[in-house]
Amino acid sequence: GDRLRRGGDCADPEKIQANPQRVKAASASLRAMAPDVARGEPDVAQACMRPCPPDGLPIMGSVPGTQGTAFLNCGHNCWGILWGPVSGLLMSELILEGRCSTCSISAFSPERFGGQRKGTRGRKKGQEPVGEQW
Repeated sequence: GDRLRRGGDCADPEKIQANPQRVKAASASLRAMAPDVARGEPDVAQACMRPCPPDGLPIMGSVPGTQGTAFLNCGHNCWGILWGPVSGLLMSELILEGRCSTCSISAFSPERFGGQRKGTRGRKKGQEPVGEQW
C-alpha cells in the first residue's frame, strides 16, 4: 500500500554523514571529562540513523484507520532502551484494556502527524538547535 514506504535517507545510508560541528563539540566534551584519554582529534567520525520523528517525540498508539487492530511503539531516538519497560507497560495496557491507565500517551499519538509534513527534522529550543539535527 501507500501508507508505509521506504524513502528519505534510509534508502541511502551512505548519505548519513557525521555533522562536523557535533563531532567537534563531542570531542571537546570528552577532552574536558577525560583529558588523559581524549588526546587530539578522533581517527574516525561516523553517523547513523536513529528512529526520531520530526517532532522528536516517540510514536505510541493505535494506527489511524485500523480500529485498534494495529499499534505503533517506535521513534524513541536514543532513549529506546531507557523507555523500553514503561513503553511496554503502556502499550500492553492500550492493547489489552483499550486505554492506558498508568498515564496518558496522547502526546505521542500517531494521529498528531495528520498526513502533513512539517519543516525539517530535529528539535529546537527557541531558535537554537538541540538534540538530533540530521
